[in-house]
Amino acid sequence: MIGKYSCVMLLFIAAVGSLHAQTVTSKLLPTKLKASFERVKEAIPNMTGRYIGSERQITALAHTDTTATFEIEEGDISIEILVDNETMYNKLVAAAANDVSKPSIHMLYTSALKDKKLKVPPPKKIFFFPEFGLIWTVTIKKIAEKETELLFSYKSLAPKFAKKIENEFESDTYYNNKIIKISVNDKRMRYLFNEILINDMHVDRDYPAPTYPTRN
Repeated sequence: MIGKYSCVMLLFIAAVGSLHAQTVTSKLLPTKLKASFERVKEAIPNMTGRYIGSERQITALAHTDTTATFEIEEGDISIEILVDNETMYNKLVAAAANDVSKPSIHMLYTSALKDKKLKVPPPKKIFFFPEFGLIWTVTIKKIAEKETELLFSYKSLAPKFAKKIENEFESDTYYNNKIIKISVNDKRMRYLFNEILINDMHVDRDYPAPTYPTRN
């Protein structure tokens, strides 16, 4: 079951050219699954492609007899990622805190004219990044024979996603654009891990567990 969450806020700095921004990540309490450590560890690399409408690339980083760490590249589609209105940004961030269907990340950017002497400001370029990507690290820990703890942490924007934003910003003829705030919420990832590992892959059941084909 997913553990209760707290509203502890951690501050990070994302320093990638025009992506230099204050990143606020809501930190949840560890998620605990009523499943053995070995079952969870074996199942996580096979989660890729099992959730319709969401892509994930999973890489094993390290493991011991009682802990294991994985890097997850989350990719999905949303039109609510990047906005230049702080009121709208705050509304999107608040909605994501209570709705697992919302994207894991939101960004606020500002624009400034390159040529301050222009008497009539040209229209601002409209940016559209429906395909987002970000990197998570998840550490799993053996608590008991049938209990495993999962702890997520945000690492960075996915390189391809970050590069696309950089290129679009740099191609703007009239304005200098800069992301000033990034909000990351792992509520959605925690929900998806519970859904896939428990309700789809059934890691909480004793062997032999039912098997399911990978979803396309």
